[in-house]
Order: sequence, then C-alpha cells, then structure tokens
Amino acid sequence: MPAEKVRLRIGNLAKAVLVSGQAYQDPKDALNEFVSNAADEYVQAELRGERIRVILRRKGRYPLIAIDDGGRGMSPERLRTVARSLFESSKANDIRTLGEKAIGILAFQQLGGRCELVSRADGSSETWVLRLERGKATAVLERERRRLRQVPGTTAYLSDLDPDVLRVLTQRKVVDYLRARRGPALANGDYEIEVIEGRSSELVLPEKPDGVRLAIHPRHTLWGRIEFSLYVAPPDGRRRRVAVVGRAGTTVMDDLCELDEFAGYPWNSDQVHGQVIFAGLQQTAGRRAVIRDREAFPLFADAVKAVEDAVAHAVQRVAREVDAQTADRLSDVIRRVFGRVLKELADLENPMRSAGGTEPGEGGLLEPQLSPPDQSHGNGASDEAPELTELIPPPTDPVRRTDEPDSARPDRAGSNRLPSVAPDPQPGEARSRFDPELGIVFFNDVHSDYLMVKDAEPLLLDYLATLVAKEYVVYNNPRAPADELGEEMVRMLVRVRRHLPKRI
Repeated sequence: MPAEKVRLRIGNLAKAVLVSGQAYQDPKDALNEFVSNAADEYVQAELRGERIRVILRRKGRYPLIAIDDGGRGMSPERLRTVARSLFESSKANDIRTLGEKAIGILAFQQLGGRCELVSRADGSSETWVLRLERGKATAVLERERRRLRQVPGTTAYLSDLDPDVLRVLTQRKVVDYLRARRGPALANGDYEIEVIEGRSSELVLPEKPDGVRLAIHPRHTLWGRIEFSLYVAPPDGRRRRVAVVGRAGTTVMDDLCELDEFAGYPWNSDQVHGQVIFAGLQQTAGRRAVIRDREAFPLFADAVKAVEDAVAHAVQRVAREVDAQTADRLSDVIRRVFGRVLKELADLENPMRSAGGTEPGEGGLLEPQLSPPDQSHGNGASDEAPELTELIPPPTDPVRRTDEPDSARPDRAGSNRLPSVAPDPQPGEARSRFDPELGIVFFNDVHSDYLMVKDAEPLLLDYLATLVAKEYVVYNNPRAPADELGEEMVRMLVRVRRHLPKRI
C-alpha cells in the first residue's frame, strides 16, 4: 500500500486561538505532553500500573527521543483522525485524562523537526506509522516496515532534535521533572515511568513526604472535590513548596506561591509541602499555570484561603517546638560554658558568688548553700566562702537535668547552681528576663534579634550566652552605676566567648 498524505486540520478554531498563545516554557514541558498521552491511554483502557518508557539517545549521529506505551495502540483510521482533529479531542469530557486539547502531537515542534507515531492496534498484526515534519501542513500515513511492534501499543519517535534540547533533556533532569509533575499519580500506582539513557535505566519514584500531615477535610464543589494533602515540617534549610494538582493526578504548578494570592506566609515558609488537588482547574498548554476562569478558579482560591490560618498555626507550632528543643540542647552548652566562666571570675572576687546577700541582687544570682549552724558564727554565715564545687559542677562533668518543673529552684538542696534558658511563655518587648525562683533566663523568641540568628546555631548560641551574661550582671549589680555595669558586662562576655565552642 503506497504512502498516504493526510492534511492536518484544526477541529476547534476557538481552542486553537486560545492554546496557540500558550507556548511551552521548557523542553521538558513539551516532552511531558507525550507522557500525558501515554498516561491517558492507560486510563481509558483501564490498565493500572502499566509502564511508560522514555528513551533518551542524545549522542551519536542521529539522536532521538522515544516515548513508549503498551496500550491499545492506534489503527490507521485512528491515526488519520488524530491528524485531522487538532485541538478537538474525544478526551475533552473525560476528567480522568489530560489530552483534552488534542495538541500533544504538535509538541514535537518544540523539541525537533520530525515526529513519527509508530503504532499497532489491539487485535491487529500490522504496524502503522504517522510521520509529521515541523512546519508542514500534511502528514504521511503508511505501513511501518523497519520498526515493527510485537505487541499492541504506541511509540512516539522524536528526531532531528535541536541542540538546546539535547543539553536540557538529560536523564537526571527528566527523572526529577517527572517526579515533580507526576508524583501524585505515581504514588497512587496509576502507572510507572522508566527513563532510559544508554545502559542506565531509572524508575521515577514519588517523593516521600516528611513532617506532620494536616487533617484537612476536602471541600465539595460543583466542579468536583478540592482535596488537601499538606505536610508541615521543621525548618531545616530545605526548600518546600505546595504543588497544584489537576486532572489525572498531574501537577499543574510546582509552587502555589506562583499565584499572587498565595505568594506569602505560610506558603513561602519552606515548612509546608504537599498538594492541593482539584480536577476542575483548567490548565495552560505548557502545564505551567492555571487558567483564571470565572467558575472553577474562584472556588479553588476560596478553599485555599479558608485553610490558610490553620496551616499558619501549624507552621508556628512546629517552629516553636523545634526552637524549644534547640534551646534545650543549647542550654546544656551554656551551662557548661558558665561553669568555666564563673570558676575564672571566682578568683577575681566576682560578686556573683558572694555568700553575703540575703535579698535579690545583694548576693549571687544563685545563693550558695550555707554551712550547718554549728560551723558558723552567730550571724549564720560561714567563716569561709563555700567551696566552688558546692556552687558549680566540674566543667567536664555532664550537667544533671531533670524534667521536674521546680528542679532549677536555687533553694532546693542539691540542685544545680547554674541557670537554664528557655523560650518566654509570655514574651514582652525585652530580649530576655530572668526568673530567680526557677533559675531560668527566658528569651523572647519573637524579638527581631532572635529571628535574625535563630537559623544559624553558632550565632544562636552566642546570642543566648550573651543574654545569660546580661541577666547575670544586671541581677547581681542592681546599684552599680552605668560605667561599672558596662565594665562588668565586658569582663563577663570576654570570658564567655572564649569558652564558646567553635562548632556545635
């Protein structure tokens, strides 16, 4: 049978005008159109868990890309229909599929100069090919003799590739892209994707979410359900974003923050990730944006706005828990540092370890244990200052900690004589305050200075140690003039910073 020329036709002019202005921003977006066609074939054929293969041959004299599926395949009549019904697809009313615009076949022009659809229909032993060339208004349909398929299905061969495409479409980049775009469908087991380059083959696996999943009920609309699969994780320097997922479990937008309505907190906090799933959203051709129609998009925006406060509260709660754990860990370091510092200052008659005071501010931040009455003079004071070990544990020994809320009280026998640090449950305007009963320096975790250093532990440790030094000096020198207070503060900080660990 001789080759047949098939003239390309636009089946829906209005849709062609709309889509023609939506160019692909990335060669990977164009490649994704062919993956979408393969995924749609499995959905329509009710084949679950089947594999899509993306073959990259970027080197050699004739580089090409192939996208292969094991679906029902296409007969010559079906291939003619594809060429003659551009922008008009039978999938338009099927919410399970993505190819409603019938433009996937034209995406090859963003990648190379030629596209060949090699297909064998289910129940047939013949393999047919539809050949298209960039810029030509006709396609060629003929029986394929070189690349015969042994089983039903379709393979799209893209050749005469542009040099920029060969640089961009590496195996690593394609795998990462498809993981982001196809993550929900892959996690659901709808199909598998394998990316092959040379002898290297890699299966695209969905990312495993981290953090705490938020229990947010779906919202039912006339356009379908809006579902939330959101996770809140501690801040750790990683970039986390919420994707917008549309029809057939395919990511429409990688980042919800790309929408002006959701460009701020909490969506840009790097703590929230997951998906907002709504099949009613209309997608642009490049799969990079949402069409802001007057029906489905406002429902989507209202639903996301409705959960925004709950997400922000979860982000703040998780961040505070992490901050408290960090402060608790750094508290041990600070206690050891001040153990060494106060030992040094004891030789300089530091008022912080004076045994004479009976009122706050007259003796020490933490009063020493006095000797038994039979070993003291009539005024109840010992002849000699107590041993340093009564006040401060040896610097090399681990500081004993307890979960009892009053374990830091200085009047408890055997309690530690060094303060702890903790977030202030009732922060004010000051950076910190000291509670002499609990022996705790409370720091203001919403102060701008704290927020400036909280993400860098060496800076945070220095900041918290400075606050403790400040509270020591102010509490023990209530009547000192400003210049003496400043001198005492400098003397304390010089020794504190000398003992701070370089790395923690």
